[in-house]
Amino acid sequence: MIGSADDRGLAGAFRRIARASVLRVAAVCALALPLAGCATPPTTRDMFGEYLRSTDVVGDEFQSANTQARVATFASMGSPEELIGRLMAPRPCSASGCVRPWREGGSGKPPAALDAANAISGPKGKVYERKILVKRDDDKLELIALYLVHKADGAKVLVDSKKELHTGGLDGFRENNDVLGSDDFMLVTRDITAVSGKSEIVVVSGHTPPSRKPWLIGGGVVLVLVVAAWVITRRVRGTRSAGT
Repeated sequence: MIGSADDRGLAGAFRRIARASVLRVAAVCALALPLAGCATPPTTRDMFGEYLRSTDVVGDEFQSANTQARVATFASMGSPEELIGRLMAPRPCSASGCVRPWREGGSGKPPAALDAANAISGPKGKVYERKILVKRDDDKLELIALYLVHKADGAKVLVDSKKELHTGGLDGFRENNDVLGSDDFMLVTRDITAVSGKSEIVVVSGHTPPSRKPWLIGGGVVLVLVVAAWVITRRVRGTRSAGT
């Protein structure tokens, strides 16, 4: 049974709408590819507040039975501003360990990275420990250490837990380290190699984001293919219509 002209026209309209919807969705997906994987960083206040309350911080210097006891311990040590300043302050180091900004908390054996930093500094250089609060991509908090080497010639080098050396300050570390990923966030002083003066405390990604160029190229290719398919479909349908 052959439908009326109105029925065929209505069916054709539905097909055109469906094709147009698919094309629009494909185009949107292609353009959205470069934006995939972007995460919003926490604020400095929120991230440090979470640290003050958490009893499950990897590598932490304070062990607390519960949040209430932990918050009470920190409250007895000063204001949040004082605490974050002391936590992030550079700590002078020697071969046997680094100076602690407080008596509370545990202590451990100096890590291998400190030995590497002392070897790099030489007899006339100086070594400092710089604590960094990290929020991993699985939302776990971790307190890690970087070692800042001030050489006698004025050069400044960062040494990470893998004993890798980094120049170029915070930006250089973020570009080249293998310790943190671009989905991790770290609470850190902006001027990470400074040992005096006041430096802004910021939250940045643990590693610079990967290049978006491959995503842009891939998205562009998909978009071109979508448009080409649409043009070919239009031409084929136009040819069929002309031949009937």
